[in-house]
Amino acid sequence: MMEFDKLSAKAGSERVPEMWFLLISLAGGFVGVVLGMFAFHHKTSKTGFQTKIAAAAILGTLVIVYLATGR
Repeated sequence: MMEFDKLSAKAGSERVPEMWFLLISLAGGFVGVVLGMFAFHHKTSKTGFQTKIAAAAILGTLVIVYLATGR
């Protein structure tokens, strides 16, 4: 998705909404989002986006741990 979004940005076409990246991170896919950011050098200078991804990663991890422990 990061590569698609970067190519879309370069082409001036419709972009992937940031909400999709946040939802993926929240659902446990934050490793993939972060790896995609660095692999494609996409959104690596956007501090606000990185903060949102980190928050979603922490929240998603807490939810996964909570569900896994059965509490």
